[in-house]
Amino acid sequence: MTEVTGVWESLIGERERFRSASVRSWEAVEGWLGHGLPADYRELVDGYGDAILFGHLFVPHPEGGDPLLTFMQEEKRDLHAAFLDVREIPASVQSVWDCVIPWAYHDWNGDVCLLVPDRSGNHWNVAVAFRQCPGFLVIDGGVTEFLRLLIEERRFPRGWPTGNPLWQSMPDSPLV
Repeated sequence: MTEVTGVWESLIGERERFRSASVRSWEAVEGWLGHGLPADYRELVDGYGDAILFGHLFVPHPEGGDPLLTFMQEEKRDLHAAFLDVREIPASVQSVWDCVIPWAYHDWNGDVCLLVPDRSGNHWNVAVAFRQCPGFLVIDGGVTEFLRLLIEERRFPRGWPTGNPLWQSMPDSPLV
């Protein structure tokens, strides 16, 4: 497992969630997926999930108001339906299409952030699936690199407003 302690604090600030998801909750998510999730992603969710980043990017938590497992199941179903007739899916995404994992939702335009494993399952990238004008943006380096580009370089995917605040809890979050 990759050492990720401190990465999120340097990008986002101190942890906002002080109670990590239970082992049982993570086992339910990973059991449905059939494999583990990247360490940096799990740490992001445990420390900052059930929240909105940049005013529009919803990051669910296994024990949040919209539980992560339910979110993943619904978004994966909707993603597959929405992109059924799209022909220009990048090869790196198309080759693992059944294995992509929705991990965040942009409420401005319905875009979905995906974890995209390589064929070995050892390296993860992030893809943004654009819903309004179907297409993909693939970012090599996973969740850490994706959020670093947004936070440090202010490089946002097309059509995304750069709203603030950086982190905001979901209203009525059970994690507060």
